[in-house]
Amino acid sequence: MSSAAISSAVTASNLTLDLAREAARSSYDGLSDEAHQLARQCVLDYIGVALAGARDNVSNAVLAEMLEMGGAQEATVFGRGVKLPALSAALVNGTFSHALDFDDVNMSMPGHVTVAVLPGLLALGEARKASGKAIIEAFVSGYELACRVGASVAPGHYQATGFHATGTVGALGSAASAGRLLGLSAEDLATAVGVAATQSAGLKSLFGTDCKPFHAGKAAQNGLLAARLVARGFTGRADAIECYQGFANTYSPDFD
Repeated sequence: MSSAAISSAVTASNLTLDLAREAARSSYDGLSDEAHQLARQCVLDYIGVALAGARDNVSNAVLAEMLEMGGAQEATVFGRGVKLPALSAALVNGTFSHALDFDDVNMSMPGHVTVAVLPGLLALGEARKASGKAIIEAFVSGYELACRVGASVAPGHYQATGFHATGTVGALGSAASAGRLLGLSAEDLATAVGVAATQSAGLKSLFGTDCKPFHAGKAAQNGLLAARLVARGFTGRADAIECYQGFANTYSPDFD
């Protein structure tokens, strides 16, 4: 669906569900050649920056904590030769990939979309033995939802309130991508976005510390957790972005 068609179909009173419906129905074969190329570039960039950041001090600390917690060996930790539970791997790999702050940026959010969306999706995909085609399909769905939500609360969300969109909006994209891979219905996917929204956090005042890359890891983990909980029957709201005291109005003075 074109941007113009989406704009004409989406309403402020039904934003979460409208975006979830679009995320649920987009298909790998329906992506443009440009979208396929950009998605592949995002994945390649993510792998490169995750490997480069895998032995940074923040990476060592987060990995050590998750290794001490232990659990099922479901998903690979980049560059370290170990596996962790999918939720732990999402946190660790997300932190790795933003440790050096060289990952890709999309100014419509604005923020680092891939490092928030892809780590949880790859961890889930490895645990479920998903195909590359399914991963790309889900990745684009989550990436685009994050960008659209980010645009709807810009510029105030990032510029005025001091929230780090990578950690906040990124969690919603992570939930959408994981929910898509889990096969959630549009309604359940919207609920998962809401469950991610109530977990989303990240303060710009912590830039320059280990917390900035940690925001990306938490976004990836929180979104994955949200989708997995909803798949188990966990409840929330399907209008959490636009509802009274919802994500948009709580986190931004500029909801549009």
